[in-house]
Amino acid sequence: MKVLIVDDETIMLRALTRAFESRGHKVIWAGTGGEGLDLWLKSEPDIVLIDVIMPELTGPQVIEEYRKATGKEPRAKIILMTAHSSVSSHKEALSLGANEFVKKPFENVFELVQQAEKMVAGK
Repeated sequence: MKVLIVDDETIMLRALTRAFESRGHKVIWAGTGGEGLDLWLKSEPDIVLIDVIMPELTGPQVIEEYRKATGKEPRAKIILMTAHSSVSSHKEALSLGANEFVKKPFENVFELVQQAEKMVAGK
């Protein structure tokens, strides 16, 4: 599975990258929303994990800009992540087409990896 991780926190990028790679997945990552959008458009990942609050573009803005750039719905499954969740941001994330919304920090990063694997497999 090809995974795109977009987060401005280096520690989070490293932890998620290690967890996904340990399960044999190919990981690409970006530290800003703009970089993440560019990688998403070029790499066609199976799943995209995006932080909600980031420099340049927020997670929901990245999803919206992807739609504008391609003129279609994303093929990739999308998980929005944030340490600053609210009811409105959760609803907004789902209304924008995110498949899941998770709070950081994670209790167990490997559970998130398993959740992502199940989403991509359609389970």
